[in-house]
Parts: sequence; structure tokens; C-alpha cells
Amino acid sequence: MPRRFAAEDAMVTNTTSPILTAAGRRWVEGRLERAEQRLARLNADLASERSDALLEDCRHAEAQVEELRQLLRVAVSPGDVAEDPSVIELGDEVEVEFDDGSRESFLVVHPVEAPMDDHRTSFDSPLAQAVLGHRPGDEVTVVSPAGSYRCVIVGRSRLD
Repeated sequence: MPRRFAAEDAMVTNTTSPILTAAGRRWVEGRLERAEQRLARLNADLASERSDALLEDCRHAEAQVEELRQLLRVAVSPGDVAEDPSVIELGDEVEVEFDDGSRESFLVVHPVEAPMDDHRTSFDSPLAQAVLGHRPGDEVTVVSPAGSYRCVIVGRSRLD
């Protein structure tokens, strides 16, 4: 029989560095490249025109570039983090089964990586919060804006 837990009992992996999968790192590197190109265009525009809106766009682009650079400097891969193979942690692929028998698998990731595709779920989402710190076989309660529901953790695996 599965053990029962509420989402608020779930724990988040403690790490001082953000965790990015290899694909997530490449995706963030692409975002950084596009942000740097945008910043270069804005700086070129500033050479010929000065406006408050252009200056604000430039400051915003500079902040975005610095944020992405900092993230890439300090981020580690899931394989670099000591894991407890018995519990769900950031960087794990998780499969859950819902009351209706349907199953879903997802990868628990840093919020910056979540928009990459539909398979990635931010660690601060209700579903990820419910499964973090639990084990395959555990039944968890997911508390979401649409209401609460239960699911059983079927499996977990560590991806890189």
C-alpha cells in the first residue's frame, strides 16, 4: 500500500547552485546569445539616437545578459550533485499515476529551463513540489490553483 503524504510535507533539494540539465544549459546558452545580439543592436541604435525608451530597453537587455551569464557560471548538472537514489530530487525524471489510471512523466528542473518543452516541470510547480523528497510507491497530494488531487509516484531516474 502506498504511503500518503501532503504536498506541504515535500522537501526541496538543498543546493547552493542552480541545477541545469545538459539540454537546459544549451538552451540557456542560446538565450544568452540572442540577448547579447539584441544588446549589441540596442547599443548601435544608441549611437545614433538617444531616447528614454531606448535607454530603458538597453538597461533591461544588459540585466538579462548579466543574469544569464551568472546562471551559466554557477549552474551545475544533475550528475554533479550528490543524489539520494531513493528520493525524488531536482534533475530527476518522474513518472506518476493518477486516480483514473493515466500516467505522466516529467523532468523536475530549474524554473529557467521549464519553458523548453512540455516534458519539463519547474521545481516550484504544484506537481513538482508534491513529489520532491518522496519515493517511488508514495502517494502524494498535489495542491494546485485548480484544486487538490492525488497521484502515486511510479518511478524516478536521474538524467544529466
